[in-house]
Amino acid sequence: MPTFTHPPSLPSSLISFITHFYQTSDKPDAVDTYLSFLTPDVEFVMGLNAVRGSGAVRKIRENMWGGVATRQHVPSAVYTNADGSELMIHGTVIYGLRNGKKVENVGWAALMVFEEEGAKREEWKMRRYQDGAPLSKALAEQAAAEGQ
Repeated sequence: MPTFTHPPSLPSSLISFITHFYQTSDKPDAVDTYLSFLTPDVEFVMGLNAVRGSGAVRKIRENMWGGVATRQHVPSAVYTNADGSELMIHGTVIYGLRNGKKVENVGWAALMVFEEEGAKREEWKMRRYQDGAPLSKALAEQAAAEGQ
């Protein structure tokens, strides 16, 4: 995964967290590992789906690979609030579709909010995660471009 820009004050443990989280996110069979990055009562927003709790996130993760064979998140920049408990991540994502097509360079952003005590520990857990990857918009744009 390419290196992303970030504030110099961002702890190396958070840089590692971000890298490993998105590597895990891009593996369809890594549901349990994915859930290990979240608190059990996480507030989770993926596109238009907003749920609470790891059980509901498990269901979203299991269903989100329907038309997608591969994903590759490429973070380019990370921004943080003053105490490091919230991160905004910007980048692109590449989708490999089950129909053999590829959708590249789709703009994407995410919000990570960590447990209050997370800033004092090395083991980070997200209590809120919001991902704005617009897969449906990317697929619609691709379909429109192919129809021309």
